Amino acid sequence: MMILRVALYVLFGTVVGLAAGTPALAAAEAASGPQDALHEVMTGDNLHLIAGYYYGDARMWERIWATNKAQVKNPNVIERGMLLLIPSASVPDTPYPEFAARTRREAAARAEASPPEKEVRVMGEGTPAAPAGESAPPAGAAAPEAPPPAKAQPSRPAP
Repeated sequence: MMILRVALYVLFGTVVGLAAGTPALAAAEAASGPQDALHEVMTGDNLHLIAGYYYGDARMWERIWATNKAQVKNPNVIERGMLLLIPSASVPDTPYPEFAARTRREAAARAEASPPEKEVRVMGEGTPAAPAGESAPPAGAAAPEAPPPAKAQPSRPAP
């Protein structure tokens, strides 16, 4: 059923593409607003990236998944070459490959600029968690005691 639906969309897209040379049809298509689109999955694509392109919001990936559940069983696994139906899509002026490359570059730059790891403390514990690579003392072990403060020497008057 889903394959038939996708095939109809491809056929419809081809017919509309051929007729798009007609100015009246192109104006009517532009005035109608967002329409369904077909997206061919490329290497490195995921539903977040595709939703970001067509909707401007990567969090709308579930909308794409719900429409394509017949062929996409796991939303984390989409294969190159799949044709996904994107409901109520608005296609930006930027070509998809350029958008995807720019988005990946920006994500890599954010990852490099992330702050260093911070010390983590668990509520109720008096000592901080051990830094990475060091082992923490056993849960029942007592913390080492601090040395007693040095006794003050009485001051002597100078002779």
